[in-house]
Amino acid sequence: MFKRRTLILHSVLATTASLALALMSDPSAEAAPTISKRLADYQDRPNHSHQCAACCMFVPGQPDHCTMIEGIISPHGWCKYWQAGPADTCS
Repeated sequence: MFKRRTLILHSVLATTASLALALMSDPSAEAAPTISKRLADYQDRPNHSHQCAACCMFVPGQPDHCTMIEGIISPHGWCKYWQAGPADTCS
């Protein structure tokens, strides 16, 4: 009887640990943006040829967003953190 309880307890612990590791290493989880549009000097228009769609922090989709800026942004917008590069590739 004791061995059965131990086996069940170990199974529950192993399952819980596996689930916790899977949740922590979820590749689809992203860090939440931390900078407001105001602090980033975001504008809904490009700055010369610089625009969000050409920035490495731009994440295309419905709705469009940025890894740096909170909320929905325009692909034609710009902020002071703009960096050239393919979408969603900044390190």
